[in-house]
Amino acid sequence: MKTLATFSALILTMFLLSLNSGFAANNNDRNDQQTTAVQVMHKVVVHLGAEVPFCNTYQVEIVDAAGNFVAPPVIYHRGITTYKFFEQTRQTKALRIARLTMVPNGPHAIGPNILLTTPDVKIIDFRDGETYQFDLFPRVGTIKTVSQ
Repeated sequence: MKTLATFSALILTMFLLSLNSGFAANNNDRNDQQTTAVQVMHKVVVHLGAEVPFCNTYQVEIVDAAGNFVAPPVIYHRGITTYKFFEQTRQTKALRIARLTMVPNGPHAIGPNILLTTPDVKIIDFRDGETYQFDLFPRVGTIKTVSQ
């Protein structure tokens, strides 16, 4: 009986070791796919009429799922509609978000009209040399003051 228990434990150990080595081989294959860096371009088009009045300074940004910049933000200028961002990544697939935000440390509330923009979110399969387009459609909102 003791021999049967030892033999069973030995077979179970060999089985688990073979599973572990199989998973390790799969992880190595996955890591090989990510060792080559790819260079991609993100093109953000801001669709806002030139006649729309707004206040404050805004920046165009591309961020990852965690909110980290994948390229430095660019100041939005009235009349310039297309902004290009370059990213080098080892990821094969990831989420990217284009957004228009107020400059964090700039002058604020110079006028009553602010730009409100829904971010454009995409899950991207990265391919070297590809361009991925994002579209932003800002609308004008107003700053409301609360009187007491």
